[in-house]
Amino acid sequence: MKRTGGVLLILMLMCALSLSAGIPSRAQAPQQAPTPAADTYVVQKGDTLWDIARQLYNDPLYWQRIWNQNPFIANPNRIFPGDTLALPGKGFAPATPLAEAPKPEAPKEVAKEEPAAPPTPATPPKPPISFDLAPLPPIPVASQQALVCSPVLVSDQVADAVGIGTVVDNTAHRNMMATEDIVFMKMDPSREVKVGDRLTVARASFYHVMHPYSRRGVGRVLYAAGVVEVTGLREGIVLGRVILGCDPITLGDRVVPFSMPPFPPAEQVAKPTTRQLEGAVVAAYYQLQMVAQQQVVFMDVGKAQGVNPGDVFAIYRPSPPVVDGATGRVVDIPPERRGEATVLRVTDATATAVISVSARDSRPGDTVVLSRQIQP
Repeated sequence: MKRTGGVLLILMLMCALSLSAGIPSRAQAPQQAPTPAADTYVVQKGDTLWDIARQLYNDPLYWQRIWNQNPFIANPNRIFPGDTLALPGKGFAPATPLAEAPKPEAPKEVAKEEPAAPPTPATPPKPPISFDLAPLPPIPVASQQALVCSPVLVSDQVADAVGIGTVVDNTAHRNMMATEDIVFMKMDPSREVKVGDRLTVARASFYHVMHPYSRRGVGRVLYAAGVVEVTGLREGIVLGRVILGCDPITLGDRVVPFSMPPFPPAEQVAKPTTRQLEGAVVAAYYQLQMVAQQQVVFMDVGKAQGVNPGDVFAIYRPSPPVVDGATGRVVDIPPERRGEATVLRVTDATATAVISVSARDSRPGDTVVLSRQIQP
């Protein structure tokens, strides 16, 4: 009986030793990342930390360790060719997970363990932003369409007498018309047109522009609503197709013979002028109170002062004087340059100009000074 107990004890010890041999030790060293061939890396054109980590460590997620190793990099998205990076050698690879020991069979069905959620991968850095931008092409002062659609500031007499006919209806019987609509026009007595003629649709504003300083009336704005091509004549009514829409054409708008506003060719450049001419911005397109680049303004200088399309005016805003706190004297502050305006169209007393350069907003009341002029 004692002998049998001794045999059983020996067998139990042997089983325990065999089971312990199959369980890996928790002191097992973690697997480490491959050590790069060199301790540093010189950044090449087009490199990102993500690409460098993938190339040297075969794992792009190591880019964060490279960033931590190089504290001079303020933004991981901005590394530049020629930068020398210190490379972490080892010790940051995740440990190999321990193998599970074999479990004895349970007499009853064991519930399955829920698999652990995979770790959320680190967000890769965005590609570096390039600041080597090509210079923007210059904005053309005015296209042909912009010239045709540009308004003019005219006297009340001109505004009241404008046109040779009136838009009276359209095929859709709408109040407003646009490009490709067919319109009906009634010509004034003794005014005739023929098929193929082109007419500009014009509309005079109801409000009177007042000079910002003298508060006297300067005139009314004459807007170009579009261009119509005559397509037929029928019992005193002229049919036309809208081939260009600048603004919605409305019933009652007047029509005038079309002519392309004169403007110097692109090769003719305004040159610095030696003469002095000063005026003011009296109004802006559709009574806007602040305008910027590519918006239209009206000035109180025109043909009578020798102004022509293509001339360039500098825009200034007077600065109020200040009092010197130490001496108590009033000190004049130079005016602030706001931008430039290029003349599109002129009348005898006014000019229509587009803001061609804008440092800050412009508004009615700003001073304009002739700076460059188209030489005759």
